[in-house]
Order: sequence, then structure tokens, then C-alpha cells
Amino acid sequence: MAAYTSLSLDSPHACCLLKRPDSSGPLPGHNSPALALMTDFQDISPISVAATTSLDTALDYMIISGIRLLFVIDAEFNLLGSITSFDIQGEKPMLYLQSKDCRIGICSRADIEVQDVMTPVSKWPTLRHETLTDATVGDIAHTFQALGQRHLIVVENQPEQSFAIVRGIFSMSDLERSLGMTFIVGETAKNFSEIERALRK
Repeated sequence: MAAYTSLSLDSPHACCLLKRPDSSGPLPGHNSPALALMTDFQDISPISVAATTSLDTALDYMIISGIRLLFVIDAEFNLLGSITSFDIQGEKPMLYLQSKDCRIGICSRADIEVQDVMTPVSKWPTLRHETLTDATVGDIAHTFQALGQRHLIVVENQPEQSFAIVRGIFSMSDLERSLGMTFIVGETAKNFSEIERALRK
């Protein structure tokens, strides 16, 4: 039987700092490879939430985690969809309250669950990981603007399998921070042209 030894312990002599990822390098620019901006779930685990979670609890998860999108799973950990902070804080809860599934007076906002306002997997506009090899951050910016959303989910096909896996995600917040500019999604073609000109500088 192997012999193990208790390691010696110590106390810090001064106030400590938390180790954070090294961000001293240059941020990706619009001509940088798109994959440099993608959050790769091969390196960072995605955060998920149960379909029956309340909206306020899901929003708390986002605030604590510092993210704006959660993946939604059922009791068997099957992937059902996704929900964003914009879904929770926007018009979706009110539309659900006015729907045939939930009448005002019968249920309230507190009764709404994540599964009631999430975007199901079948409705996701996704990027295929294999198409991103030659794509640039500028291409991602144009895709965001055309789509009018703040997240792009990336899927990777599995050879000889009938399914794909969610490989990563692009966030509009990461894009804005990287390029040093603010994007207003869903705006008119005029704003799209202004962003296009800015990317070409």
C-alpha cells in the first residue's frame, strides 16, 4: 500500500489576490480568426439550468456567473433550449401571461418557468464549427448584425453519429469589448452600413 504524507500548511502574511486569466495580450481585432473570440466548451464548461426553474432564479444564476445565456435541460439532462437575460427581462414573460397557457389572474410572473419562454433547440440559428476555420471576427460581427441577436451558438457535427454537439458560443458582449464599439442589433440598414464602414477602418 502506498504511503502518503500530510502536506504542511501556512497562512498568508498579507492580503491575497485572486488569480485571473491572463488578459494582457491584444484583444482580437476584426481581421483576427473568429475562433479566437469563441467561448470553447472544450475548455470552459457551459452553464445550464433546469427547465422548471423560475425566471428570477435563472436571472440570479446569470448575475452570479457573469453570463447572459443559460442552456436549458430536463430532468434527464437532455438539452431543450436556451434562455437569455433579454428573454427574462423583455416582453416574453408578459406575452406568456397573455397566452392561452397562462391567463392573468390564474398565474403570475412568479409562476413562469424557464421552459415557458426559452428558445427551443429547434429554433436556434447555429453556426457549424467546421465552417469557422477561415472566418474572421469581422464575419462574426456581420452575422450578429444580420441575425439581430446577442449570442451565436456553435455546433460541431460528430462523424458517423446522427447528432451534433454544442461546441461553443459567441457573445455580443465579447465582440463589443474586443472591437471597442457598441452594436445595436435589429437596427436599420443604415446602422448596418455604419458598422460595416467602421470594420473596414
